[in-house]
Amino acid sequence: MHLCHDPVYVSRRSAVLADNIVTTSQPLATQAGLYILQQGGNAVDAAVATAAALTIVEPTGNGLGSDAFCILGTVQNCTD
Repeated sequence: MHLCHDPVYVSRRSAVLADNIVTTSQPLATQAGLYILQQGGNAVDAAVATAAALTIVEPTGNGLGSDAFCILGTVQNCTD
């Protein structure tokens, strides 16, 4: 596996690499996103599922469509 990086931004942080990652502030919402990925869904499907779950498990956080941040990318633009 070859990883592209920009050596201008040196960091001591360790990179986390995986095929599928879902992270939220609530484990049940994370589980909902992982379930969608396991069923063949994509990252956007998982994001919608976690947002829907968060409105239930953390009702004082954000409602559906209120706040969503997503970084989507592909590795096909990576060059040596």
